[in-house]
Amino acid sequence: MRYTVFKLLLLFSLIGMQVWFLFLTFHYSYYGIQLQRNEQFEWRISSFQFENTRINLGLQLGDKIIRVNDKDPNEDMTVRKWATIEQANSITISRNNQEIRITLSDKVQPAFDYISLFGEILSICISFLIYLKIPNSKSARFLSLVFLITGVIFMCIPPSARGDSLSKVLISDLVTIVPLVFLHFLILFFKEKSAIQLPTKFLTYLYGIMLLTFIGRFIYFSSLDTYDLYNLDYFCVLLFFLFGLLLNVIMFIHVFFKYRRENSSIQAIIKLVWFALFISAAPLAFLSFIPILVRDKPLVEPLYTGFFMLFFPISFSYMIVTKQLYDINILLRRILYTTLISMVPSAIIIVLIAFIFNTEANFQTLLFSFLFILTIISFLLYLLEYFVTKLDVIMFPRKYYLQLALKKIARNLRTIKSFRELKDIILVDIVSTLNVYGGAIVFQYQNSIESIGEGDLDLEEIEQCLRDGQLDDSTYSVFEINQNEEYACYLVTTRKKTNTLLSLEERQWLNLIISYLAVSLENIYLIRKLTMKLHELASQIPNEQAGQDFVWLRKSLFELQEQERYRIAADLHDTTMQDILLIRRKLISYIEHNEDRQQVLQAIKHLDLVNESLRQSCFELNPHLLQNIGLIQTIQATVDLDIGLNEYETHFHVEGSTVIESMDMEIKKHIFRIFQELMHNAKKHSKASKVTIKLAVIESYLCLFYKDNGVGLDPQALAKDKRLRTIANSGFGLEQMKSRVLHLNGHLELQSNKGSGVELTIRIPIPNQEGSAV
Repeated sequence: MRYTVFKLLLLFSLIGMQVWFLFLTFHYSYYGIQLQRNEQFEWRISSFQFENTRINLGLQLGDKIIRVNDKDPNEDMTVRKWATIEQANSITISRNNQEIRITLSDKVQPAFDYISLFGEILSICISFLIYLKIPNSKSARFLSLVFLITGVIFMCIPPSARGDSLSKVLISDLVTIVPLVFLHFLILFFKEKSAIQLPTKFLTYLYGIMLLTFIGRFIYFSSLDTYDLYNLDYFCVLLFFLFGLLLNVIMFIHVFFKYRRENSSIQAIIKLVWFALFISAAPLAFLSFIPILVRDKPLVEPLYTGFFMLFFPISFSYMIVTKQLYDINILLRRILYTTLISMVPSAIIIVLIAFIFNTEANFQTLLFSFLFILTIISFLLYLLEYFVTKLDVIMFPRKYYLQLALKKIARNLRTIKSFRELKDIILVDIVSTLNVYGGAIVFQYQNSIESIGEGDLDLEEIEQCLRDGQLDDSTYSVFEINQNEEYACYLVTTRKKTNTLLSLEERQWLNLIISYLAVSLENIYLIRKLTMKLHELASQIPNEQAGQDFVWLRKSLFELQEQERYRIAADLHDTTMQDILLIRRKLISYIEHNEDRQQVLQAIKHLDLVNESLRQSCFELNPHLLQNIGLIQTIQATVDLDIGLNEYETHFHVEGSTVIESMDMEIKKHIFRIFQELMHNAKKHSKASKVTIKLAVIESYLCLFYKDNGVGLDPQALAKDKRLRTIANSGFGLEQMKSRVLHLNGHLELQSNKGSGVELTIRIPIPNQEGSAV
């Protein structure tokens, strides 16, 4: 409750001071006329903050002030306390024994009013941001307090320059205490981040001294003549600030040399702190405070150099809020390089300003301009990456859309599980993004080639050219994805639709895509290879020798295959076939209203052929006739469908159909899949003119006999040389059949030689009446 009341009191106090200070800032002009009282207690003009004030008002150094607002100058508060002329409407001076009355009616609003307001807003916003974002860190609360103090100092600068007592007192108190609060923050910071214990008891005594000086400055609210006291206090404030700065430096040196070997992160932290300390405090210390102590006059006014103090806490707040504390070396290097690079254009700009305004520019103005320009350019260079990223779509639209496509492809690659999925997921995006006629991904094995394509290109031509090593560079662009002893993989693209070659930016983008594809395709290849080895292993271990887990694995592989076939068949039936039927109906309707019937009839016949081909594919994937008409009729229907489509004659014979049809549906599915694989191999590899298939029940076994008069194969060479059993050739189908036969506790015999055809016999035990295998 007390803490809440304190926060509310602090908030309302800040709001009240802000309103009062803004009123003083914009109600009264700032003239910057500095006075000095001589031994005769006469007030004379000692300096001008702005040279224009002297010229516009016709004042000179050494002019004697007789009256301020038509009163004795000792009766004016700003003259008596601060030795300045502010909040005045008129002054009367004496020059060469002549009295001159000058009216101060011109409105003067110096630039530092707005600079201070900007610094105040920035500091207070960062203070509240740190306090709200990191509420549980004690060091963060002290850093928030440092920013709050800095913001109040900036708030007090304009009214203090106009002679306001409250702002004068606050500036003196806060300038002396801010290095101590920052030191306290650093001690807590090192404790939280590196577990370094540093003494804090001495801070209690220093805070006590600051409290006494704060109480002593209440004298400025009285009507007493505080001119001499203020001059002394001014030098004390400078000394206290430099002393606090020195304590920070001593603390850094102590931590660095004592703990650098215990904690490697300390070295990086100290490097950043030293750099930030020099950038922020060096201008204020060496250009303002030390020259005032030495020669009573700063090289650059503290108002301007004090603005650099923001850099120090900003660097810490950035690291804490973004949680990049231990990326200090990278951050430091980036800040250093941007600052060094910024020095070149900053120096060029200052030289041009000095050359163009050689009569008006002075060293102080040029120095401040250089520091201000250096800060702005360094800040912009540091944020250049952020702005370029945000404006990519406007400045570099092609690069932006290539990046979007890259992200999309990289995201889609995570979902790819098979080689065929690359076409719909990856190739489509590559072709559309590069605006080419077509693209292809080609796997080149030692004995075969496998490819997928998208767009307008001839896959057979590409495969043949890759075999011959004579792919036309003027027509195609070939990018190697992977190459090893087992296979080589390529991405092939045609020319762009604009008949131009791929640009350098597009080639760089494509190289990134290829690096992603290389990993994905390697994984796909390994998955397929592992699957083949699993089926090979499953085909070599009979059920009676396999454990229950292995039998379960074999069964799961078959079930997954069936589920995938069913899914693909359902998708084809529900999408492509339905679209074909819809187009066919529209064409039939079109015949009745169009004279050119012949072309429409040809289109309908072509659609019927496509539909029949799809129907056959769906049947092969999902043989639903097994449920309706049985295994024998389904095999016969398949043979009848192939009549006229194959180059060989197919003869199918059956013995014991009643026993066969009484078998379990799972067994019949496996028999049908074996039949499909045999027909597929006959069509693709056998080059036979006659194929004979026979199903028969002999004793307690279901026997499947297959014979052709084709080119044959060498089973011993196929077993010994694993290179002949790659993912792309028929060895994989043979292993599938073996695996199915062994799953049914059967036996497979293969007799074949090169040029003498193939004879294959499969014997599967018929289940007993209880349904278990014999």
